[in-house]
Formats: sequence, C-alpha cells, structure tokens
Amino acid sequence: MRIMRLTSLAGVLLALLAPLAGAAVPAAPSVQIASSAMLVLDASIHRREIVLHITRTAGAVPVEGAGNVSAAIDGHPVPLAAQGNAYVLDTRDVDGGAHTLQVIVAHDGIHEVLSAAVTLPKRPSRLALLEQHGYGAWWVLNIVVMLLAARLIMRRKKPPASRS
Repeated sequence: MRIMRLTSLAGVLLALLAPLAGAAVPAAPSVQIASSAMLVLDASIHRREIVLHITRTAGAVPVEGAGNVSAAIDGHPVPLAAQGNAYVLDTRDVDGGAHTLQVIVAHDGIHEVLSAAVTLPKRPSRLALLEQHGYGAWWVLNIVVMLLAARLIMRRKKPPASRS
C-alpha cells in the first residue's frame, strides 16, 4: 500500500516537473523574408522547425506539391516536408544563430532560388535548463528516487518470521 502511495506521489511530482524541462518558446509570426517577380516567401520560425509559405505574386495562389520545393541552410540540404500549402523545414541539426536560407522552387517550367537571412533560436543545454529553474527540480527527483529505493530495500530485508 505504501509503495502504491510512493509511486503515485512520484508520478505526480514528475508530471509537475515535466513542463520545466520543455519550456515552450513562443513562435515568431509569419513574415515575408524573400520575394521575386513571381513568388513571395513567408516564414515563421519555431523552436525546431521553420514553416514556409510560398505564394505566387499574381493572385496569392500557394505553390503546392512535395517535389516542387527544396531547401538548404548555409548550402547544406535540409529535410523538407509538405503539409497542405505549407512546407516545414526540420532545423534540429542546425545550430542557433544567423544562417542563410535558400529555397529552390520549381514552377512554370523554371527553377527560382529565393534566398534570405534567418536567425534560429539558440537551444539551451540540459544543464542550462536546470540552472534556469534552479536545482530544485533535480533535488526533488533525486529524493523521490531515493525514497523508492529505500522502501524497496526495506521490503526485501524483513527478517523471516520465527517459528515457535
């Protein structure tokens, strides 16, 4: 019964501490970062991705199709996924800071390269997250683990019942 209480307490504490580890970074609004005579490139930078919207200047019709668009950051290809009329660039492997984004769009029998400077948010390290929130969360987690371990050890080391 006590182990059930301790495990449920541990679960509640971990649920309370989980938001501290993955503190959300607010996403930037979608802004125009590049344009040509035929296309407009809008982007919104999120924590681990960049969401691109490519529209034609005439009529603001979105350019769609997974094979029509490719991208590179600082000359290195980046994974790109089409989602409806948007394209999502995975930036998990790209360091934070200023970079050059190149988007190659195939339309109307031509290939256009739209280039823009983007600044990706710097990702804090795990140690920085602990320092930011103090070491309180770390200590609470350690205490819960030690209580669970002590309870399990005490349960195993009970002396055998003497027979008289």
